[in-house]
Amino acid sequence: MSGAMRIFFFVSAALILLAHIFSAHGAIRRRMQCQKMDGRCAVECLSFEDKVGGCRAELTPLCCKKRKNN
Repeated sequence: MSGAMRIFFFVSAALILLAHIFSAHGAIRRRMQCQKMDGRCAVECLSFEDKVGGCRAELTPLCCKKRKNN
């Protein structure tokens, strides 16, 4: 491998890692917002819960919150 190809490979790998780190940071922030609303992140909300937002993680896309009785 020539020097330029090695540098290109390492720069590309670094950019991919940075993209993963910053996207994970956003998921953590959305999960914390869901917890502040007294919700939980889940794949599907239960029948007695309302969808109040999105956690947008791969396995837990919804933020669910218990319905308030009138």
